[in-house]
Amino acid sequence: MAVIISIRTGAEPAGRLSAGRLRFLAFIAIAAFMIAGPAAEQVFGVQTALLRSWTMFSAIGLGVIDASFEISRPEGALVPLDRFEMLDAPRDGRLKRIESREELASIVKRLCTAAGQGADIRVRARQAARGGWQIIHTDAENACAD
Repeated sequence: MAVIISIRTGAEPAGRLSAGRLRFLAFIAIAAFMIAGPAAEQVFGVQTALLRSWTMFSAIGLGVIDASFEISRPEGALVPLDRFEMLDAPRDGRLKRIESREELASIVKRLCTAAGQGADIRVRARQAARGGWQIIHTDAENACAD
């Protein structure tokens, strides 16, 4: 029985990189490129065609209206009003996402009609804009009085 012992020194010829080191260097270069694009603009304010910028949700929600409704009880207390329940509408239907001021006005009109003569419905609404939320309605006055 013969025992063969192989001693490998692991030495590479001078000036050559192993495949593993080449893959590692390629990975580092690609990762640096991916990180440098967003960081260049967002951290350092540099805008260049060579590095791709990245902005999360730049225009997806612009114009959408966030609204809440309250109705006044006879004793004067304001209680939350569920627009879906009041208008007998599905929660996944057209009332779910209010996209314009005209659409909000239509919903308020429908709520006032459903609540009846002399209803006191308060609307608190804001619209998404690039500079932040813009207030459309405050609950300071009766929306049905118009």
